[in-house]
Amino acid sequence: MLVYMRRWPDGLICSGCFAKAMETYGICDGCSADRLLPGIGPDGQRWCTDCAGGLGDFTCTRCGREGWREHAGICGWCVLQDQVQEILNDGTGRIRLELMPLAAQILSMKRPRSGVLWLSRLEPQTVLRAIARGEVPLTHEGLHSLPHRRSAAYIRDLMVTAGILPPVDKWLFSFEQWWRGWLDELPDPEQRKMFRLFITWHYLRIFRARIDARGELGYAAP
Repeated sequence: MLVYMRRWPDGLICSGCFAKAMETYGICDGCSADRLLPGIGPDGQRWCTDCAGGLGDFTCTRCGREGWREHAGICGWCVLQDQVQEILNDGTGRIRLELMPLAAQILSMKRPRSGVLWLSRLEPQTVLRAIARGEVPLTHEGLHSLPHRRSAAYIRDLMVTAGILPPVDKWLFSFEQWWRGWLDELPDPEQRKMFRLFITWHYLRIFRARIDARGELGYAAP
């Protein structure tokens, strides 16, 4: 069923089109102002709300920027900033110093609503709070030890991009975490020794040679 959110001068607009309109910026074809362009002219012109006939007031009451207002007149960027400040809080009311580059990376998103929705989910919240409060070491292994592995892996990639963690081959890293745990579950000490030697001297050598040759392993281990 199609859900309508707004009635504009030229008719009803659905939620998807409204979201797209609230994320379109540039130079207005009508007045040449550089601002939000929610309106579309008959020949495809991009218009600001004024040139489009008064589509509404989309100005954030806090920062003055035009865009999607997430809550009580506050735009997505301001809401996202509040979320980041709260979730990455180290317990003192401030973002953990080492995570400042990660905070900046999240806040630089072109579509803040995507970040708002992401940070509203339990999984990334759990991972980010644990990191911010120092519940695990700020390492690849520390993040791997957290629940919600998919969110942890995504956040680990963000932290590598932000320069907080050193780059690693994620497929080799996943394999190394897997096989060590798998060996620990084998009851026979001789089996553990045999498999440890085989993995170390056979598979790991092949994998590292492949990384050296083409830059990445290219697939995940079991």
